Amino acid sequence: MAVDNLSKNDTYGMSYNELDNYLNQHNSNVAMLLAATILSGIWIIYLTCYNSRNLGFLLTIILNKFSKFGHIKFGSVSLSVLSGKVMFREAHLLNEDVSLRVQDGFVIFRWWRLYNPKHNMHDPRAETRLNITLNGFELHVYNRSSMYEHLEKVFGLEPTTILPAKNGERGKANAKKKENLPSERVVSEDLNPASSWRSLIPVIKVDINTGRLVFGNRLMPQTLSVNFEDALLTYATKPPSSRLDLYMHILKGKLENVRVMLVNSPRYAGVHQDEPPRLMGEGFVVLQSNDVDIYYYQDQPGLVPAEKDEDVDDSTSSESSKLQDLPPCWGLDIVCGKATDFNYGPWVDKQR
Repeated sequence: MAVDNLSKNDTYGMSYNELDNYLNQHNSNVAMLLAATILSGIWIIYLTCYNSRNLGFLLTIILNKFSKFGHIKFGSVSLSVLSGKVMFREAHLLNEDVSLRVQDGFVIFRWWRLYNPKHNMHDPRAETRLNITLNGFELHVYNRSSMYEHLEKVFGLEPTTILPAKNGERGKANAKKKENLPSERVVSEDLNPASSWRSLIPVIKVDINTGRLVFGNRLMPQTLSVNFEDALLTYATKPPSSRLDLYMHILKGKLENVRVMLVNSPRYAGVHQDEPPRLMGEGFVVLQSNDVDIYYYQDQPGLVPAEKDEDVDDSTSSESSKLQDLPPCWGLDIVCGKATDFNYGPWVDKQR
């Protein structure tokens, strides 16, 4: 019986001679079959074990070459185009002000959903296209050098917070800022609202498992630590409180097992003059609650037109429009649920 006429079941039971004859008829041999099998196995092992690490290494080099936010690192990155998912591990961002670390997480962008440019981008109830899940999230704020640098420029002091660049580079950077500053601020979303990224992603949902926020450095005796286990956050925008502003940021969320503590700063060289009244675990617990709901809002400032000298009777602005010309507002509402313990006294107030 010819090899081509073999049934599917008989093909798996071929002898070595029958397999060799079959390969010869198709201009192949056993060596080529063995080489193809080995190369396929090596490629599968590479995709399974090493591809994500190499992508993370390349992404780290590219981001650090073109980014000016600090040092960025990704341990491994995996991309799935069909599901719109980007997975990563051991990600961190370091600069002179903050340190951001994430053990692992993934980002899902639902590219298959229809995009309507005329949709209201200020609708907090709109469907989200972007979901972010983070495990082992940690944010440490230990400095505010950007604010200090701004104060040095305002008062005409010598820069001491951040080392200045070379004279040629700094001159070019300042000239570029002066040229681009008015045009960048004049361009607003009123020209083309559909061009904003918020029309594409009006709502962003973030799920954090085991997070920590730290505020302090080694020059302060106490460090504020905020620990939580689970957090479900939703970011959206809505119309601003004043017609002169662009929009209002909104962040709503629910946190579980929240614990706010004041702990001794590691590597603090000074002397601890005021000891806490009592220690509860790692430090002094200021707030502890099982459920905490937060609502944060902040206006994005816009351009304020120059005031014109006009008579009160001839003024075209009504009283209602004057009331809308308010400064940008922001606020944070915190609602604690069950099993809430709040400890605040003279020692905590002094640390504030």
